[in-house]
Amino acid sequence: MLHLRTSGFICTLLISLCAASLGAKEREEVIPKAPLFCGVAVEADLAGPVMKAVSSRFAQMEVGARLNFRDHYFPIFEMGIGESDREGQEISNRFKTRAPYFRVGMDYNFNRKHNGNRLMLGVRYGFSSFKYDFQNPDFEDPIWGSARRGLVLDGQRGRAQWAEFVAGCETKLWSFIRLGWTIRFKARIHQSVSDFGEPYYTPGFGKNGSSTFGGTVNLIFDVGRTTKKVRHKEGGKNDE
Repeated sequence: MLHLRTSGFICTLLISLCAASLGAKEREEVIPKAPLFCGVAVEADLAGPVMKAVSSRFAQMEVGARLNFRDHYFPIFEMGIGESDREGQEISNRFKTRAPYFRVGMDYNFNRKHNGNRLMLGVRYGFSSFKYDFQNPDFEDPIWGSARRGLVLDGQRGRAQWAEFVAGCETKLWSFIRLGWTIRFKARIHQSVSDFGEPYYTPGFGKNGSSTFGGTVNLIFDVGRTTKKVRHKEGGKNDE
């Protein structure tokens, strides 16, 4: 009798497991799906006005526009005005420039959940053509104590091209308003400057050199289509 009860219990357990397995295969799962074209966005960097307000050695005010494909691919165009008005501490030499700059590139969103948050990696090509002034009044050599004649070089021409490697994230604040941050490594590709000397600052690139770091804090207005909810059955077809 005990053997029969045990066998019956095992049979009942096996039938229950099979039924649960079959039910799981038929269970529907809701998966978000982004359309091919998800919309457009415009953005403005908030860090530039802050740098200008605190009398930084240089500042750049920029805006950008981008497209959204599949909520993963973001072709982007950025433009701005970079300026610097710096006076040296030792001999009162002065560097000054103000000029536009442009960038074009692509970002990729690694977050596949379409939950409003994005983790981005991207690249940019940057370009600027600018003029800069350099003034060095008569001064006394701080080391030798001898008098030195000043130098005034206005309207010197410069051109620069560089690449940017971008890492960033952004989150949804409300409705179509988002906030994002980026960190950028910038590498100079080409530079053409006056024979009298290199500029202290290159608009859009930053402090002149072979490479530098930068960043942005972006307020983003994102107008686009929402993701579709797709019901997926294991072992079957999708129903949109």
